[in-house]
Amino acid sequence: MSRIPFALVVSGVLLTPAAALACGGFFCNAVDPVLQSGERILFHVDEDEDGSSTVTTVVEIQFEGAASDFGWVLPIPEVIDTEDVSTAPPGLFDELEEATALQFVTATESADGAPAAYAQEACAGPPLPFWMDGGESMGGSSFEFDLVDVVGEAVVGPYAIEIITAEDASQLTGWLQNNGYAIPGTAFEPIAHYVSTGSAFLGLKLQPDVPEGPIDALQFTYRAEDPSLPLYLTSIAAAEDMEVIAYVLADERYLPSGYEDVDFDYSLVSWTEDGTDYEERLGAAIDFAGGRAFQTEFAGAVDSLPAGEASADLLARGTYLTRMRTFVSPSEMTLDPMWRPAPDASDVSNVRVIGGSPVASREEPSAPARGSIPVALAFGLLLVGARRRA
Repeated sequence: MSRIPFALVVSGVLLTPAAALACGGFFCNAVDPVLQSGERILFHVDEDEDGSSTVTTVVEIQFEGAASDFGWVLPIPEVIDTEDVSTAPPGLFDELEEATALQFVTATESADGAPAAYAQEACAGPPLPFWMDGGESMGGSSFEFDLVDVVGEAVVGPYAIEIITAEDASQLTGWLQNNGYAIPGTAFEPIAHYVSTGSAFLGLKLQPDVPEGPIDALQFTYRAEDPSLPLYLTSIAAAEDMEVIAYVLADERYLPSGYEDVDFDYSLVSWTEDGTDYEERLGAAIDFAGGRAFQTEFAGAVDSLPAGEASADLLARGTYLTRMRTFVSPSEMTLDPMWRPAPDASDVSNVRVIGGSPVASREEPSAPARGSIPVALAFGLLLVGARRRA
């Protein structure tokens, strides 16, 4: 399983023409298409007194380019009020990564009996932001949009939002194109799927005065028993072996449903010139499980984690955090993963001992710098580039 070197990720960010950035099955009106290579998402599950549950989805966004180039359409399980949409602090996902990413230590013990101080975080760098071509038009003024309805509009932080319902996928794609969203033809089938399941859609554009760079994370709350990630829409623009990191914050541990929970053997991991071969071996284990699987990299009590400035308020809303990771290809994204409670499952430490020691050319590494290159991360949603109007 090949990986893009981090140096190339940086080059891609600097040399590709500026455009809106985000992850998922997205389409932007830029010049050079670059496939989506990863996404992060956090679900907070809150059980109400009557036994029903709500799920809050938190999405981190990075933006480059003119605000007029930015547009999203997100499928959501039900119609929500604009009051259910808010923002979370930028830097939230960086702090979660700092607290929960895998740490590898060598099996060689130091003089005091503790593992030697060789460590490497499992994730060598952030996923690659990308730009997508807008593709062919699917709408126009000839469409009748009587089966599409905007049931709510508001300004939330840097976003202008619309809550959209639709009874017909053709009308919805036409309405989106007619209202400034660049929709390619390949988006129709996934859009039709979510329309058929009764999903509503959250449309977002940026306010015209929003500067480039990291902006407030988006969060929205809806009624649902269990969180789900709509990967089907992501498949349209996803790279092979796309990385997905999913967090579930609740009062108990969660496990994937419909996707296997991989029992990964960390004794197979070896040190390499660049760190370890963990990603390649995890990818092979997921492929062996049929491609639809997650590896639980951390599961434990929230009070065992350091809470940074951006994450403290959110983490205070739950008592248990589960972090899961996978590499999934477009051909495997025909089923949306879900997560369900697993109260009897054991805690999972993110500190793992592997054999041997770092290769001779490696010094004792310090922790990689975090947050120096914000990444575009989001829900498995449809991002579309807003079309410029003459």
